[in-house]
This record gives sequence, structure tokens and C-alpha cells, in this order.
Amino acid sequence: MGPITATQQFFRNSFVVLPHFLDRRARAPLRTAADAALMWSRARCVETSHTTPRISLLTQAASFEHGAAMLAPILTLAGSARVCALLDPIARSASANVLQLQDAHYYHEQTKRDWDGDWHRDSQFSRADPELEREFIARTCSVHVRVALEDDDRLEIVPASHARWDTDEELRIRRGSDRASSGMPRAVRVVLEAGDACVFHAWSIHRATYRRTPIRRTLDLLYASA
Repeated sequence: MGPITATQQFFRNSFVVLPHFLDRRARAPLRTAADAALMWSRARCVETSHTTPRISLLTQAASFEHGAAMLAPILTLAGSARVCALLDPIARSASANVLQLQDAHYYHEQTKRDWDGDWHRDSQFSRADPELEREFIARTCSVHVRVALEDDDRLEIVPASHARWDTDEELRIRRGSDRASSGMPRAVRVVLEAGDACVFHAWSIHRATYRRTPIRRTLDLLYASA
């Protein structure tokens, strides 16, 4: 049997880490564009970019000065052959239509407080009823392509959780009153070095921890089946 492919790792674990996905030269224009949007947002809002851990580069920051031209490197990456080469076999294996870009997020260190994020599947934000959510994740696919521009160890995932429904304990944590619990069974932390990419299933059970230090600069491209 040959070496396991990135797509096979993705479906086995709900995620795959791709070391050295972008070198320093390739990261530079992305960092410049995203940091410009972040500084623009921080200068104009006392909440977004300060108490929140991310900005949306396609909505929240879309109107910042010289936005369209400045964001061009991010949109170029989002539609690049290299990213499509990651997404296309995932879409085929998931029996999904083409995965289309939904948004581009920039995760940063918030300035006002630290906290542990809630365990969730992204699917729960559009399907409040658990039974409707369960049906929804069985027939759809959504994928994050995340590139660390600084070292980033904030993300935690329950491996293979995208391919099944919650256990009783997982559901109790994810949809209960203790959503930020440190006791999620079988969770693993994803450690990225600057330039590494992580491709993970948005329907997996995951969360992040949010801290003011160290600096966080991570670009996240979100795709979903048509």
C-alpha cells in the first residue's frame, strides 16, 4: 500500500496539516493585505478586531481604503490551482458539487481579554435543531483552508467527528451549558508553524482558544458545496 494522501488523511482525521505550504516570499503579500484590513478595522471599531478573534476580509473589511486592490493576493490564493488541487478531490470524495468560496477570515490576537472558545460544528449555526443539523451534515460539505502567517496552536479538533454524529458526551458539551469545557473526549490540538496549512472539515467538532499573546495571524478560507 502506498503512502496515504492528503485527501485520505482529511477524511480519516477531519483535518490534514500541510507543512511548508507557503514560503516566506509567498506569505508576504497575504500578510500585508490582511494586516492592512485588520489595522483599518481596529482603528474604526471598539469591538470587532478587539474583543473578537477574527475579521471577515470579504464583508467586515471589504470597504476599507483601497480594499479591492489590497485584497487581490488573498482572492488570488483562494482561487489558485494549488488550493483547488486540495479541494477538488475532497469535493469528489464527498459527492459534493464544486466547493465555492464563502468567506475569507483573518484570525488575530484580540486586545481586551482571553477566553476559551465553545466546542461546535459550523453546521449548528444554520441548523438550530439537532435533528435538522444531523441531516444537513450528512448531505453537505464545508471546508476550511487555513494558512498560518505566524505560529498558531489555537485550534482543537475531535478527529473523524465530521463523519458521524455526536456521542452523548460530545452533544452534552457542544449544545449544553459547558461548551468551553476542557474535557472534550479525544480532542487533539493542531499545531501550525508559519507557512503551514491546515485543511479541516467545518462539520467536525472543533474550537479554538483565544489569547492576547502571542501574536496570531492566520488566514482562513471557507468553502462550501454549492
